[in-house]
Amino acid sequence: MKKLVIVLSCVTLFLCTFLIQSSPTDAKEPRKATILYFNDAHEISPVVNDYGDRGGVARLKTVIDRVKEDNKHTSVAFGGDLGGGTLFGGVYKGFPIVEAFNQIEIDIANFGQHDFDFGSEVTEQLVKASKFQWITSNLTDIEGNAFASLPTYQIINQRGIKIGIIGLTDDMYTTTNDGKIIQQDIISSAKKAVEQIKNTQKIDVIIALTQESLEKDKQLLDAVPEVDAVFTEEKAEDRSFIIEHGNDYILASEGNIGSMIRLDITKHAKDISLIPTVIEVDHTVPEDPELKALADYYQNKLEEDLGQTIAQLDNPLAYGNNHESRYKETNIGNFVADSYRDHFNADIGLMNGGGIRTSIPAGEFSLRDAYSILPFGNKIILSNVKGETIQAAFENSVSHVESLGGGFLQVSGIQYSYNPNLPVGARVQSITINNEPIDLEKDYLVAMPNYIFNGGDGYTMFAESEILIDDTNAQTDAEVLIQYASKLGTINASLDKRIQVIQ
Repeated sequence: MKKLVIVLSCVTLFLCTFLIQSSPTDAKEPRKATILYFNDAHEISPVVNDYGDRGGVARLKTVIDRVKEDNKHTSVAFGGDLGGGTLFGGVYKGFPIVEAFNQIEIDIANFGQHDFDFGSEVTEQLVKASKFQWITSNLTDIEGNAFASLPTYQIINQRGIKIGIIGLTDDMYTTTNDGKIIQQDIISSAKKAVEQIKNTQKIDVIIALTQESLEKDKQLLDAVPEVDAVFTEEKAEDRSFIIEHGNDYILASEGNIGSMIRLDITKHAKDISLIPTVIEVDHTVPEDPELKALADYYQNKLEEDLGQTIAQLDNPLAYGNNHESRYKETNIGNFVADSYRDHFNADIGLMNGGGIRTSIPAGEFSLRDAYSILPFGNKIILSNVKGETIQAAFENSVSHVESLGGGFLQVSGIQYSYNPNLPVGARVQSITINNEPIDLEKDYLVAMPNYIFNGGDGYTMFAESEILIDDTNAQTDAEVLIQYASKLGTINASLDKRIQVIQ
């Protein structure tokens, strides 16, 4: 009888212990998942400029490792833009950054416009080289399928907290248009992706990775209330932004990997809370040795590849401190446009001012300088263009000068004047070619980037123009500039009243 009592007592004790361990109160203990976010990764090494010493993949790795030590339930999201836009991006087209991200162990990525600067085939190669998952909710092929057969959303489960993520990319007209990518409507694409997520499983939080303006981010949150937070493109080089919009957040890290946004998602019973903070990625952060070695390798390779001198520069090529190439004549704009016209012996050379990215001091002119000026790798094509189309193009050119629009045309073989105070569509006052007024019925040979010809920056008027040398058979803008500089031997670019601004 005593043995029976002892056995029953042990069973009772075991059951009590089991019940205590399985208590519902334990299930209601707060759980925390973390999302780390950054974007704008054109440079593999730190960027040192007027804003300080920031970024670099080696520091990025250190920051990510520190956060994961604090909370192992952490996922890392990249918002887009790892190719083009800078010298390093222009030469290597984003592949070293993907290599670094593979070592850092990024989890998910959305596209920025610059990820398509070298055409969609290069972008697909970047995707294939990636060990992390790319998504896109609104970029499709011409048949309406998601670009590169990628998923339109992703669900991350961290400690039982289910996080749905969608990816949205705007302003695809500002990158290379090879006719293979369609930007679908942002809002309707977001609604469709969110509905797919909800039909898959019960989700605690939905996050949008976006490449769009702040105003459009706000419109997205208003139109798709299921989205709880937006990680968006950089709004400044030297500042991060945490913006409350109703009960939701819009979060933007600094450009050039200058910071990361940490979003802590805490679930307690049915309650969900989001707490965003900013983590600086600056000179105070130690560099991870392995990633620093990778960055140093590519920087040294860049120096070797681009150090070759190809001409002497008599006077500085001035882009300007206030983006002057986006609203008036500059000598660097003349130099670039002259190279295009000379390449084909065309009547006219055109260059969008927003595609000129830096100034060059007097002295030796190297391959590095050419790629720094023109890092996007656009092809220079030749087209037969009617005078009336050229006139329409120049009205488009001066339609956004107030906001320093990148479509402002630098020119060769042509002179024009405009009044920025007149209404859009009626600002151009005169156009002359070879000292003769433009003939609206005449055809002119025009050399220009395929970016312009294919409709970038609103240049849709060239759609009906005859193309004589297409981008399949054309050279890149930097290659054309290099050949022209080598041909000149000595560069002496000046201002000669090609563009007159009437006030």
